[in-house]
Amino acid sequence: MSGAGSLLARTGRAVVSLCIAFVISFVAMAYTPNPNTGPRGYVPRSFVNTYPEPRFVDQNEPLLSQFVEWAGRLLTLDLGTIKTAAGVKPITAVLVDSLSVTLLYLIPAAIIAVTAGTLIQLLAVALERRDLTTKTTLLGAAAVATPVFLFAYLVHIYLPVVVFRLSGSIVKLGYDAQSSPLTIQNLRALIWPFLTMTVYLFAIQLRAAGTDLEQYAGEPFVKTARAKGVGILGICRHVFPHSAARLLTVLSSEMLGIVLVGLYAVEWVTKTPGFGTLTIDAVGSRHPGLIFGVVLLPVGLIVSMNFLQDAYYDLIDPRVDPVS
Repeated sequence: MSGAGSLLARTGRAVVSLCIAFVISFVAMAYTPNPNTGPRGYVPRSFVNTYPEPRFVDQNEPLLSQFVEWAGRLLTLDLGTIKTAAGVKPITAVLVDSLSVTLLYLIPAAIIAVTAGTLIQLLAVALERRDLTTKTTLLGAAAVATPVFLFAYLVHIYLPVVVFRLSGSIVKLGYDAQSSPLTIQNLRALIWPFLTMTVYLFAIQLRAAGTDLEQYAGEPFVKTARAKGVGILGICRHVFPHSAARLLTVLSSEMLGIVLVGLYAVEWVTKTPGFGTLTIDAVGSRHPGLIFGVVLLPVGLIVSMNFLQDAYYDLIDPRVDPVS
């Protein structure tokens, strides 16, 4: 199949994946009872009101009509409105606000963690220390196996102590949802999830990079470089291009799903009004537009990352096999 034909087929599969995610979400909303129909319901953090209507199948409008209506609303991004502390806002605006908070700390955390994890494993290969590579990989695996909320609690215990020692005074670290994410108070509050996700992502990358780079430690081109007296950084520059595509695959497909799961736990524990907290609130409140938004956004992101990865393999570096 030609490159254009292959990309067209992958585009079709991406659209089908999004449609399946929507159908599954709609069926769950249609047949799962809503606990908020009674007097005692879920109390969200991100907004004020919950969705008190019964499940879709129990509503007066036919189920098929509701399905077609919501499909059209998704295509036009008309997800409805929701009452927040700042007033009634479109759900799309609430989604954008929560994503802005999450990305503000997650992007620098990911850059630091991925760079540090990859660099450490590259140095382990360059130093010809297989035992060091194995130990760092095992350390990363052990850290990944540790529930991420434990990292959050440890940061919660020790972060105020560190801040107090640096500043000499007690600093309020709570997030003020009424203010901009870029205010001093909110930036300080984001240190908590930032440090937690940095440690968590560093552990993930340490394990992933170690597993991939260990195979190059004994390769002939690495031994030849050492024999010619090439320095450590020179060997790293030799090894990294061979593994860059594979590491990109891990980051864009395997790591993203783990990051999302960790994100939900971290933001809930740290009381950060980001996308993770909004997702939990959406499930508890049962707002249909909000549920469809928090489900389809991650699915769309993962599908898009996989599509870009496949496009890279098909058009830029067809020698690389993403499956092998």
